[in-house]
Amino acid sequence: MMNLQMSLKKNMGKIIALLILIAGSLIVLVPLLWTVSTSLKTPGEVFADNFFPQVWKWRNYSDAINAIPFFTFLKNTLIILVPVLIGTVFSSALCAYGFARFKFRGKKWLFLVLLATMMLPGQVTMIPMFIMFKEAGWVDTFLPLIIPSLFGGGAFNIFLIRQFMRGIPRDLDEAAFMDGANRWQIFLKVILPLSKPPMVAVAIFTFMGVWNDFQGPLIYLNTTENYTLALGLSMFKGMYNIEWNMLMAATILIMLPVLIVFFVAQKHFIEGISISSAMKG
Repeated sequence: MMNLQMSLKKNMGKIIALLILIAGSLIVLVPLLWTVSTSLKTPGEVFADNFFPQVWKWRNYSDAINAIPFFTFLKNTLIILVPVLIGTVFSSALCAYGFARFKFRGKKWLFLVLLATMMLPGQVTMIPMFIMFKEAGWVDTFLPLIIPSLFGGGAFNIFLIRQFMRGIPRDLDEAAFMDGANRWQIFLKVILPLSKPPMVAVAIFTFMGVWNDFQGPLIYLNTTENYTLALGLSMFKGMYNIEWNMLMAATILIMLPVLIVFFVAQKHFIEGISISSAMKG
């Protein structure tokens, strides 16, 4: 009898947890379903009572691509994304390697200052950075959106990779030293291959941030030819009306690469952000 009661309590806990997960999933999925449904409606059905369209207009997707210079915006987004992705992952891994493996005076205080920058709102540095890039003549170019990623990669990314690198046994460094490798070779051939999980997590975070970035391009890009995909969505908003069905169709198209990247790299992403993975070894 006692075992039956304990089994019921355990199952009840699982049922409650499952119900909470289902409720949370619905909160996330309902807006997504509304976006997909609206993207397939006619303009007259957008604000109708029916949740699903009466006539499924798949042509909205091709019309959305043709309504704006979609492929030009895609090219601009990729021009920004590729160097930012490489620069962020490599520079953050390099900084993390220094904090994880080197001993130098003031390292703890410098790391605390680095973490303190995470509490600094982006709005505080927005105006000084804009003035700096304007004086350099970089406004309406991609440089203000690319260059900062080459210097450190961000405090959170450095922290994430550094925590993982601290769990890598130092015996590997000593063995590499015995084989004649220097610090740079150890970083490239030993530490980087072993730090793949957190680096993949940083790459996914960076990809999502750059792909969906609206504020940065809005501040620094002025001409339509330089717009990114996220900024191009604003072109569906007219002076007096918004083409909601076309806007939602374009939104779905822009959202798809992010979903594909996340599901493909999901395993490494979960490993990279888990504490047990960061401290193993």
